[in-house]
Amino acid sequence: MSLTTAPDTDLPSLEEPRDGDAILRNIEAVLPIIAEEAAESARLGHLSPRADRALRATGAYQAGFAAHRGGPEMSLEQQTRMVEMVARVDGGSAWNAAILAATGFYAGRLSDEAYAELYPDMDRPTAGSFHPRGRADVVDGGYRVTGTWSFGSGIHSAEYVLGGCLAFADGEPILKEDGSQLVLGVWLRTDEVEILDDWHVIGLKASGSSGYRVTDRFVPASHTFDRYFEPDPNAEPLNKLVDLPFYSMAGIAVGLSQHAVDLAVESLAARPSVGERQLGLLGEAESLVRAIRAVVYAGVRGIDEVIFAEGQLPSPAVMARGDATIATDLARRVVDVCAELVGSRLIYQSFPMEGILRDLVGLTAHASTWRARWVDVGRILLEEKNA
Repeated sequence: MSLTTAPDTDLPSLEEPRDGDAILRNIEAVLPIIAEEAAESARLGHLSPRADRALRATGAYQAGFAAHRGGPEMSLEQQTRMVEMVARVDGGSAWNAAILAATGFYAGRLSDEAYAELYPDMDRPTAGSFHPRGRADVVDGGYRVTGTWSFGSGIHSAEYVLGGCLAFADGEPILKEDGSQLVLGVWLRTDEVEILDDWHVIGLKASGSSGYRVTDRFVPASHTFDRYFEPDPNAEPLNKLVDLPFYSMAGIAVGLSQHAVDLAVESLAARPSVGERQLGLLGEAESLVRAIRAVVYAGVRGIDEVIFAEGQLPSPAVMARGDATIATDLARRVVDVCAELVGSRLIYQSFPMEGILRDLVGLTAHASTWRARWVDVGRILLEEKNA
């Protein structure tokens, strides 16, 4: 079944985003638009209106909604594939796809009543940031919230934005059973927060990761959730663990790497002759991309196998992966090799390789790609050996 888009949106006819396969086909259909709008999105510092309409129409932002609520409940493997596809034409747009796909993850923390209030339909993209933490003070019926948050990726395309807040009652921290202070995620309407003009960066410009703030805003208690909830083997698959929304971001490294190889192939194909050294470098880059893709998809596939099994949770060894870190490290090598192959065209802003280089720098700033992620992997290996 297809949806007929309004003529002024300049979009192709797309399928209803009933499941992951339909969303992936929709993404494929709009990639030319995302590519055409990449320069404008970077100039604006967030998705251009046309690029935003295109991504929104595909159902990408609905990816994380649970099946029992009529959502597509895309597997992490499919979500990663979606992000890779977009990153192959524009890294900043892919960042939006990854972040706003978490809308359904967050909606899964709501009661049925609150869900009906906030999400009468699934076309309500929700951004959010949890650092630095704001403050939520208990009042009758909810909380008074004040905070300033950084890196609100996707906020310019979002109807809601979440803020992470330390919770207080009568001026005292609210403590959980383990002694830690309760950290809430609170829903705010995007038009009720002040979006800050602080997103002036060298890479991933189109992600629109502006900061935002709000002062003394009332939020009903039902529109909040425990940011660090306990793992629940009986929850819906995508809501069993707190960190599940972020694994698909590894697809950005895959897509950027493949884009670099695509440009290198185009550049060499246009030359009258190509030497063995150039052929060898191109072969190396292609092999590295296949290695990146293999490690990333093996990781998310392993998580999917467990979270989509009833009553099961992934082990720490399955979850504490350094896949995004190694993918980004290898992506650096791919882009270095391909930059050599394209030659002096690299330095021109009109040539896409320049944008890939900057987006890769932006990607390395995210915590999911830090080498410190490997500490947990090493610790678990030793714990398993000593168990």
